[in-house]
Amino acid sequence: MTTVSISRSLALAALIAVTCGGLAARPAGAGMTCGASFTASGKAANPLNYDPPRHYNPEKLARDRAIAAWRAKVSQICPQVSNFWWRARDRKISCEGYAGGIGCEVSGTPATHIGR
Repeated sequence: MTTVSISRSLALAALIAVTCGGLAARPAGAGMTCGASFTASGKAANPLNYDPPRHYNPEKLARDRAIAAWRAKVSQICPQVSNFWWRARDRKISCEGYAGGIGCEVSGTPATHIGR
């Protein structure tokens, strides 16, 4: 290894350490308020791309995966609010096809009061 490649490797390692250190120092909910809208996405491959073809509804699967991701995100960042999708306000779901399947994005504001 030459001196130039070693110095580049060290510079890259230092950059990665600074970047990762900055991310680790920030709390999970930094910049997010629990009364704000959360967004998450999910994808599902086209079932005809498999050999043999599989039989499932890719849009439903992508939507379910996006909602599961939304619930996990809400639970992680704001455990004191409800992560039930059906209780969220201003719910939006948009799905689009892409080259290999379907991708869905969901957004909604979690309910702030957990009923008893």
